[in-house]
Amino acid sequence: MEKKRMFILIIAVIGMIGAFLPWYTVFGSINVSGTEDGGWLVVILFAAGGAIAFFAGDKMESLAKKFLSGVWIPAAIAFLLILTKIFKSRPGLSLGIGIWIVALAALAQIFITFFYKGAAGWDMPKSMADVKKAAGIPTPEKEPEIAKPAAPVTPVAPVTPVAPVVTPVAPVITPVAPVTPAAPEVQEEEPVEPEPNE
Repeated sequence: MEKKRMFILIIAVIGMIGAFLPWYTVFGSINVSGTEDGGWLVVILFAAGGAIAFFAGDKMESLAKKFLSGVWIPAAIAFLLILTKIFKSRPGLSLGIGIWIVALAALAQIFITFFYKGAAGWDMPKSMADVKKAAGIPTPEKEPEIAKPAAPVTPVAPVTPVAPVVTPVAPVITPVAPVTPAAPEVQEEEPVEPEPNE
């Protein structure tokens, strides 16, 4: 059997065993197994991932990418189910070993599915894009890059607007010579001759 398939199958069996172990201890003396508190769903989820690893395709070849979501999605659901049970624990209840085994098995199943490549070894993500690629989540295509200029352009300082400079202009007064009034023209009167008296 191919290594990745074998690891998926082993982790699925460990997760199913964790469902039968104690999930809670009540007042330190009574153990409550996972099958008494919704653990059957966890068994079914891990069994689905294990069945895919065991029955899908040729066992000597790596699991096809189209089947990987059938392994990691049930493991993620099991992890979320366990997480809700951990956070909803009540006073007087202490968490048992089974709930921690199931939580770790679910995380390991997801991790192995995404990042273990079988004979090629581990392919650890370097960015979020690598995680999306491993999960099979389509990423938008990159837009073509615009050609960059050959030489860097030196930045030019922005021009600050300047208010127009207005210089006050004093009114120009030209001195005017005083005007002297002209003497009135005197008309010479013609002598008037006296009129004869008769």
